[in-house]
Amino acid sequence: MRDVVKVQSEPPRPQRPRRRRRNLTLHYALFIAAAVVLFLILSRTVLFRINEYDISGNSIYTNDQILNAGNLRYGRNMYGINLKKTAERIKSGLIYIDDISLRRKLPDKFIIEVTEAKAYACCEYEGSRYAVITKGGRYLETEQLGARAGLIQIKGMELVNVALGEDFESADETKRDIILDLLEAIDEICPDKITEIDITDRTNIVMIYDGRIEVDFGSSLDYEYKLKYVSALIENNLEPEAEGTVIYHSSAAGASFIRKEDMELTEQEREAEQNAAQNAPETDSGDGEGAEDGQGD
Repeated sequence: MRDVVKVQSEPPRPQRPRRRRRNLTLHYALFIAAAVVLFLILSRTVLFRINEYDISGNSIYTNDQILNAGNLRYGRNMYGINLKKTAERIKSGLIYIDDISLRRKLPDKFIIEVTEAKAYACCEYEGSRYAVITKGGRYLETEQLGARAGLIQIKGMELVNVALGEDFESADETKRDIILDLLEAIDEICPDKITEIDITDRTNIVMIYDGRIEVDFGSSLDYEYKLKYVSALIENNLEPEAEGTVIYHSSAAGASFIRKEDMELTEQEREAEQNAAQNAPETDSGDGEGAEDGQGD
């Protein structure tokens, strides 16, 4: 008699309702998408209206002037404001603003941080007119009839396309680059000491230090080293009231200082020599002729 082996059959697995789950997933996705769209619509219409403007860093322009320049008003939706375009609009309308930062702070505050432009130098152009620029070379004032006191005076720039709010340009682009580099270095190395820069010949730049010492700077090559060297020479080696000319030779030869009184003496000596040469009696050419005649006799 054979043994009977009983095989226990597994119960059939219930089929998953795939179609139902797919429908639920689709419903959830549609619900989330609708909620996002509704939130975006509300955020740009009803929600996040500006009730407070926090403006800092401004002393030249009033808060109202800044808001008007940016077309900003209370009750406006903060997410309806293009931050980049609004900042550019304010800067172009108010030229004494050098930079501006705009930020949203939920739920209803709009923060504006202003960096005001500072007049740094005064450029002579077209013979008798002057333009005031920032350290970065942007025009703050044009068509001035005189140089503004307290600013670095720049000569020989050959300015072109002079217009308020624009970056200054030179017919010689190299001169523009040199001046921007020099102004940056001056502000770091010897602030408030250089009172004049003459770049008529950019291979032989002349500066006035502290209103009393002329510096024959040469070209702009190694300008940072030169500024440090000349500044140290004047501040550490010369009397506080010394006047004259510093001539920079090279990194190996250094620089030399000629006092004003020595230069004046040299000029007087030159004038005396010139006067002596002009007043000297002319050689009588007749003596020579007579000698020749005598030899002929």
